[in-house]
Amino acid sequence: MVNKTPRLPVYESMFVHGIDGLLLTSPDGRILRANPRACELLGRSAAELPGLGRDDVIDPHDDRWAEAIEARRESGSYRGVLRVRRANGSTFPVEISTALLSSGDTAYVSFRDMTAAEAEAFRLVENRRAAAEVIDSLESFSDGYIGVDPDWQITYINGRAADALGVSPDEVVSRNLWEQFPDLLGTPIERAYRQVAATGEPVTMETPYGDAGRWYEGRVTGLRRGGIGIYFRDITERRAMEEERQQLLASERAARAAAEQAHVDLAYQATRDELTGLLNQAGLAQQVNAYLTAWPNTPMTVLVVDLDRFKLVNDSFGHRVGNDLLTVFGQRLAELPEPADLFGRLGGDEFVMVLFDVPTSAADRMAEAVLAASREPVNVGTALLVTASVGLAAVAKPTGLDTALREADAAMYRAKAAGRDQAAWFDQQMHVDAVHRAQTEYDLRQALDRDELYLDYQPAFDLRCERLNHVEALVRWRHPTRGVVPPLQFIPIAEDSGLIRRLGEWVLARAVEQAARWAHIPGLRVWINVSPQQLAQPGLPELIATHLNRVGLPAFHLGIEVTESALADQTRITRVLEEIRELGVAVAIDDFGTGYSSLARLSNFPVDVIKIDRSFVNDVETTRGEAVLAGIVTLAHAIGAHVIAEGVETNAQLAALSALGVDSASGYLLAKPTAPEHLPLPRTTDPATSGGARLHPTLQNLLRQLSTA
Repeated sequence: MVNKTPRLPVYESMFVHGIDGLLLTSPDGRILRANPRACELLGRSAAELPGLGRDDVIDPHDDRWAEAIEARRESGSYRGVLRVRRANGSTFPVEISTALLSSGDTAYVSFRDMTAAEAEAFRLVENRRAAAEVIDSLESFSDGYIGVDPDWQITYINGRAADALGVSPDEVVSRNLWEQFPDLLGTPIERAYRQVAATGEPVTMETPYGDAGRWYEGRVTGLRRGGIGIYFRDITERRAMEEERQQLLASERAARAAAEQAHVDLAYQATRDELTGLLNQAGLAQQVNAYLTAWPNTPMTVLVVDLDRFKLVNDSFGHRVGNDLLTVFGQRLAELPEPADLFGRLGGDEFVMVLFDVPTSAADRMAEAVLAASREPVNVGTALLVTASVGLAAVAKPTGLDTALREADAAMYRAKAAGRDQAAWFDQQMHVDAVHRAQTEYDLRQALDRDELYLDYQPAFDLRCERLNHVEALVRWRHPTRGVVPPLQFIPIAEDSGLIRRLGEWVLARAVEQAARWAHIPGLRVWINVSPQQLAQPGLPELIATHLNRVGLPAFHLGIEVTESALADQTRITRVLEEIRELGVAVAIDDFGTGYSSLARLSNFPVDVIKIDRSFVNDVETTRGEAVLAGIVTLAHAIGAHVIAEGVETNAQLAALSALGVDSASGYLLAKPTAPEHLPLPRTTDPATSGGARLHPTLQNLLRQLSTA
């Protein structure tokens, strides 16, 4: 008789009450349904599991999953031991059985927790085959495993554990755990092992182990016949990712807190200088307007105070020292015996003082007090003496801060131009100068587009073999209405306005083109000046390489000159200069001796040439000057640098420099800067070409006399 009782309720009951985890999935691993045991093992709710994919529950570090999936695809089923992942991220081994149902659109996955496999192995020890299977299972774990008996003797260690600990199973089995691994004593790992041995309750932990500082996830369980089973795996990379995530979360929380604080402080910060706490320009303007609203037509005097050569401090000692200097100097001015009515910082190294309804004599006293205060050394970790320049402007019936501030700023620049460390009042000529400066900047932008610039070349001659071996490219500007504009009238404006980068690339392009025309002259190198702004520009080495390749010029025919102040940011500049030298381009320090640098410090930089400033050349005929130059030459040669003296104007200077061992020299005595076609270069048919360009015969005779003296 056929039993017609429906089978579906039976399967449903087996599904719901089964002791193994059961999942129904799509062929691609998406979970369709999970029984309670599966939810319990995976640490997820019945509502949470459906809809998750295979990657949400498997151990991503267990490479056997790919093999298992491929095996089921080929044969329709798979059985083996794999690792799965709980909702909290921890993983554990399971024995898994899976097959595609006859419909082909659904698969079942049955799995059970294999964490207690070692305890089960002891129970089946009398059955060799069963024991072998358990051992195989333990060896197949992606976890390391160590079995320890009640007397702390190691009974088993699988291959992964042996590899991780750098031992072989034969070395450690039957040995005392604490004797084999004495570095466990006194650690949380020892306390956990002893706790499990005493209570039988499992313990899960994450802890560092070993000198390499690696982290491990461990699970310690009590064994049925006494002792403990230790499962562990390396989680160093996972922990690093978790720590990174925590840092990101902490950063996000800190950012939110900072944003909230910024909102609270917005009104204050909008009118205050962040570095010094003084009024900023907006705060000064606000208070000036408030004062003039209350007392209209009150005469007002504005003083703009600017530190002299502050950029040199920043470049030589770093921005931290520069900021400390600004803070101390601002506090010093705020504490003058007769303080200003309003005092603030515009930004950079500029401070502003506002006086209402005071006579000119009172403003002059204030300026003198500022200058006296600036002449006192400032201790910011190192003692600095930085003077100031002060510009003053008075407005009889002011309507705001802007006009007086602009005029005082122009007066301050006049004080700097007059030699710094002094005060100057605004007059109409200053306005004319400011307009002229703005017009020069505008014209310079046009000049770059209209090809009004050209290069002259200053030659330098080798004092040992009388050969022209260096040529410095010097930019010139032929203005359509003003004629030739001196470099000192437009280079500083280019630096202040940011045009120096564009101007520098123009010089680079033209200089390599000219150098390519001279490439047949052995040993001749063309030098270009590179500003600190260009060195800070990303991609400068690549830009140089591009122009060299464009004209097919070998890199050794090109050199760049940088000033001492450009070497302040040692790490970054060293990296840029090394990249440029790797191209084959030489590096020179220009005007050496005018900044805060030293030859000892220069030994840290990739330097090929040191160009001595003309001020040292002028003093070479004095005892002190000769001694200083001798020291520079000796130390320069010690670091492998070629020495070029600039600004040689007399035979006596040339003789002294040659006697001191200076390698090359340039100056009006030898040759003036000139167009490339007028340089004293050899003709291509001149046999002397093989030896390079030569000096004028009279200078050849002088050098020969020096060499035989």
